[in-house]
Amino acid sequence: MQPAYLHFTLLAVSITMLMAQLTVRHKHSAHILFAIFCASVSMVALQKLSSNSLGPYQYLIGMGACATCNCIWLLSRTLFREKNPISLIHFAVAVAIAVLIMIQQGYLFATHQWALHAPWLSLFSHMLREATILLSSCILVLSFWEAMRGFGQVQKQDKQQRILFMVTFGSAVLASKSAKGIFVDNPDMLTVTLSVITLGVLASLQYLLYWRFHRAVDTNTRSPHQPQKSAPDELTVRDDDMHLAKQVHALLVEQNYFLQANLKVADIARELTVPEYKISKVLRHQLQAKNFNQFINTLRVNYAKEILSDPDKQHWSVLVIGLECGFASVGPFTRAFKTYTGTTPNQYRQRALPQQHCA
Repeated sequence: MQPAYLHFTLLAVSITMLMAQLTVRHKHSAHILFAIFCASVSMVALQKLSSNSLGPYQYLIGMGACATCNCIWLLSRTLFREKNPISLIHFAVAVAIAVLIMIQQGYLFATHQWALHAPWLSLFSHMLREATILLSSCILVLSFWEAMRGFGQVQKQDKQQRILFMVTFGSAVLASKSAKGIFVDNPDMLTVTLSVITLGVLASLQYLLYWRFHRAVDTNTRSPHQPQKSAPDELTVRDDDMHLAKQVHALLVEQNYFLQANLKVADIARELTVPEYKISKVLRHQLQAKNFNQFINTLRVNYAKEILSDPDKQHWSVLVIGLECGFASVGPFTRAFKTYTGTTPNQYRQRALPQQHCA
């Protein structure tokens, strides 16, 4: 197989996958990052195709190939982290690597265009290349680590998706490093091998995105008139949901997490290392809650009723009780309490304490 043919194939596949992300109706950050990665890969292929005809100007095209390993790292964080997957520092690191690659390509353009051969430029080029390789290698390791992080706590499907990611990138890195050693004297064969590896990575990532997002959407939006399959996989999913519901109940009720102020679904998802939508799902279907806030407020109001009914704590103010139950201030506490009981905390205390004295 000729290298040029593979470059054309890689260019066509990467552009096709880039356009495919634009057609996704419910886009996630992962789709945007994968589209950027596809665009960068297309620039790599275009640079290879134009190397003979454009000469030094090929390196200007190569500046566009600055979002490969750094973009994969951000993608892995988006796929496998539920709480703040990308912050300003992560974006800054990715941009720094991209800038290094662009400077390196700009240096190659300048030296080939104007025949610059100053000794300090050679030293600068060497330092720049080594810094780029070091950072890129670290980013690849971090990408692999994101899939391994919390592996034992996630559900079965998440484990399978993480394994696919790890196998894909572990194999790609190992194969590319081996190819550079084996085909050191055969650049055409090395180019063919690296192109095939890149095509495999693109295909694997595209399938992973479909598996993680689109198949879940298809399942949730399936018509109620369609026959439901009673397959072993569905039984496994049901068992997983019941197990997760027990974990959520144990965390919130038995460990009193509901007493924490400003508690959110994301906090529970991070603690159990599962996606937020799964927490919301088991709350609705397994724990019969309307939503997360309703479930938490019910627990807090019930706890407040116990305190208000305790004669030993009748000197506690409504504000102290509200804060003790996890509310941020007396206003939200009073509103929630009245919503669930029909009375204010003070009215409930006045009714509850005489009843206990009479008993």
